[in-house]
Amino acid sequence: MRQILGDIKRAIFSRSFLIAFAGMTLCLCIGAFSDALSVFRMEQVRVMYGYHRELLLNALGSDIILFAVPILAAIPYTTAFTDDVKSGYLKPYLTRTSVSRYILGKGIGAAVSGGLALVLGIVAALGIFLLVFSPIEVYGEWAVESRLPEIGLRLVLFFFSGAMWASVGLLCSSLTQNVYLAYAAPFIFYYVLIILQERYFRTTFMLNPKNYLTMQGAWPLEGKSAALTLFTLVLILQLVFYMTVQTELRDDKRQKRHYAAQNLSQKLLAKRIERAKPKKAQKKIPVLYGLKQVGAVVRYNFRMWRGNVRIVLTFALAFILCFLLSDKAASFAYEMGTAMQAFEPFVWTFGDANSVLLISLLLVLLFADIPFLGAGVPYYLVRMKRSTWAWGQLLYLILATLIYMLFIFVATTLICMQNSFVGNMWSETAAILGYSGAGKAVALPALVKTLEMSRPYQCAETIFLLMLLYTLVLALLMLFMKLLRGKSAGVVAAFGFSLYGLLLNPELIKQMFNLPEELMYKANVAVGWLSPLNQATYHMHNFGYDLLPRLWQTYAIFGGLIVLLMIGILLAIRRYNFMFLGTEQS
Repeated sequence: MRQILGDIKRAIFSRSFLIAFAGMTLCLCIGAFSDALSVFRMEQVRVMYGYHRELLLNALGSDIILFAVPILAAIPYTTAFTDDVKSGYLKPYLTRTSVSRYILGKGIGAAVSGGLALVLGIVAALGIFLLVFSPIEVYGEWAVESRLPEIGLRLVLFFFSGAMWASVGLLCSSLTQNVYLAYAAPFIFYYVLIILQERYFRTTFMLNPKNYLTMQGAWPLEGKSAALTLFTLVLILQLVFYMTVQTELRDDKRQKRHYAAQNLSQKLLAKRIERAKPKKAQKKIPVLYGLKQVGAVVRYNFRMWRGNVRIVLTFALAFILCFLLSDKAASFAYEMGTAMQAFEPFVWTFGDANSVLLISLLLVLLFADIPFLGAGVPYYLVRMKRSTWAWGQLLYLILATLIYMLFIFVATTLICMQNSFVGNMWSETAAILGYSGAGKAVALPALVKTLEMSRPYQCAETIFLLMLLYTLVLALLMLFMKLLRGKSAGVVAAFGFSLYGLLLNPELIKQMFNLPEELMYKANVAVGWLSPLNQATYHMHNFGYDLLPRLWQTYAIFGGLIVLLMIGILLAIRRYNFMFLGTEQS
């Protein structure tokens, strides 16, 4: 018992717990900001008694809270076991306690701290609302129903929900021995369940984790069954964590793994020695040999994906982002009772500049380590020219970007496939969005000229090519600046390039310079030519009746930028100072 209490105390009195607690309080204040602002804009600032409780309940169901719960719950103590293993603290610690008590301490400490951070954040936000609104609350002619029982039930739900997602992060990090998954896995699983329920199993409301917090659905026992279900899930996750870690901590298991690793390393060493033996000299064709070396560099870079959690997180977050961005189109079709063509979700989602910008920013995470400077790079550099190694990096970057964009295309299509058909014709949903003006109402770029000038297959192909060229320019710019000025310069250049496209927005320019309507057309044309982000947007092109760039002109501009950046990379590699510290880049 002392071991468990010690872990709970260590989790609660930590900086991570304070961050999660403050984050929950801040998210609740942000979620309630619009409602609170509307009160203070009234001529007579008066509200009914108990308004602060009503405001809290509304904030608990806001999008920002439902988005932040799995992230905040995973912050306090989910990396405890992985940190102990990697730091070597586990071995001396187990000599002072039993394996069972150690595992129970980590599991219960993570669950309690994850749930308590959310609950204390809610209580703190309620106190803030009470201090702000109690002076202006007045009694009316009718009795006000107490909301305290509902608030109490929400506290229980948020506690068990936080405990569940903290247990998910703890279990995933212990299985993979990676601290990043401790924070990312709860968020990923959270939105995967939402995608499954909202797109494929709409009647199974218990599959959606948001329904446990908002009480949407036919919950028996007035919602108390939701708390019971969450409590059961926490127990199951804790049991799985206990069984998994207990197996990992057995001495015989670790010894067998150690001996197996030794045997495997000896076999690999023997194969390398065999390959290193001098073979019969063969005539080498310079061009083919150079291509073979470039291919070897590309294969080496792709092998670095194996077991790389950052790559997994990039594609997982991309999948979730595709779901969030395509939700407007899918929800509109579901509400109207109409079907969509299979590629229309991709067309409507990424025909918008903001969607292209958001999805391209994940390339910063995908290419965070490029150029790879692992243990094998020095052996490549002594056997080939720098230019050959640079061509390998360029080819890898192009292929990786292509794979990423294909994943985006397939993911957006599959997410909405339940309500779609494959014929090459625009659907009734597209006609409603384009011709009735409903597209503007739901912020979907379904323009009439898109429907009249193309077909779904050709339109999707063009949008895919525009996005691919834009993301290639962004990725090559990152690599060029990294070779020229260092890793941080590449990240800054990528964000600066994205910010430049974001700021070159006609509506933003109109607000900044107070342009009249007659000048907006010229501003729109200028932005269409000057902004790479707008050039990657399908409907910002000339289809025969305006001065915007034509598609072939955009292809030429992007192609020229790609060629210039590739030349710059080949020149920068000549002066690049390779620095190795062990197996990582300095």
